[in-house]
Amino acid sequence: MLYLQNEDAIQYQTTNTAIALGKFDGIHLGHQMIIENLLNEKKKGRTTLVFTFKSSPNMILTGGSQKIIYTSEEKAYYFSELGVDVLLEYPFTKEFASISPEEFAYNCLAKQLGVRSIYVGEDFHFGKGRSGNVPVLKELGERYYFEVHALSKKTMHGKVISSTTVRDMLENKFQVANEMLGNPYFVYGPVVHGMHMGGTIGFPTINQDIPGGKLIPASGVYASAVTIDGQKYRAISNLGIKPTVTDSHHVGLETHILDYSGDLYGKNLKTELMFFIRHEERFNNIEQLQKQINDDIHMMLENI
Repeated sequence: MLYLQNEDAIQYQTTNTAIALGKFDGIHLGHQMIIENLLNEKKKGRTTLVFTFKSSPNMILTGGSQKIIYTSEEKAYYFSELGVDVLLEYPFTKEFASISPEEFAYNCLAKQLGVRSIYVGEDFHFGKGRSGNVPVLKELGERYYFEVHALSKKTMHGKVISSTTVRDMLENKFQVANEMLGNPYFVYGPVVHGMHMGGTIGFPTINQDIPGGKLIPASGVYASAVTIDGQKYRAISNLGIKPTVTDSHHVGLETHILDYSGDLYGKNLKTELMFFIRHEERFNNIEQLQKQINDDIHMMLENI
């Protein structure tokens, strides 16, 4: 997959594309429905492209902050897995926010990307002051020769599936969040050096940092799965600060992978959190910690 950011995204030009427009934070079931329809355009010989932004438009316009479910790198990994041809992460600026819906349709969609088909959610808005919507986009499509497909929202547990809903569920209703995501919440990034204590107590682990802007579920122990060279391994992960072995308040993800041995330092891995087992706690000694880890592994094996 071709992944373009910043100036590369602005300068990229192509033709005969089918694109999906949106923020795509979380790539939940609603987003996946859009991507599934987008990928069908490959049968027509079209390049499939996701057009999104690195920074939330609301953050740029209001100066507020909002944590994201998946980082840019995680979204790129996910879209590549799904089979998208191009991920174009366009820089969102106040200047870009000031352009009219027609300017966006002509300059970005028609002229720059040669769009022939567009997929959006039914509540899609674009252009200055969010003045563009699906009817406006369809009208512009008639003018600039592209089709518009607006897909209805999906619902689950009586709620509309959206990135906002998933954020609300992640900490207190993790399993519901995972259901809405359609795939387990994950962390993707390099294996980094930790304290090297896991191996000394019989449970060698890998460590991954959590980016500061990433929204994470409640601290604790999770049944997990780690993908290594295309193969998925059962694992158990501690998300938090490891209070038994350190006084640091740095939040990280430490994972013991079952049935695997090998040097993974520096390798980018996907660690999926399958379900919550227990909250993080401080033990009086290493022996208590070892016993609890064994119990956690049995709990994981009984449920996966």
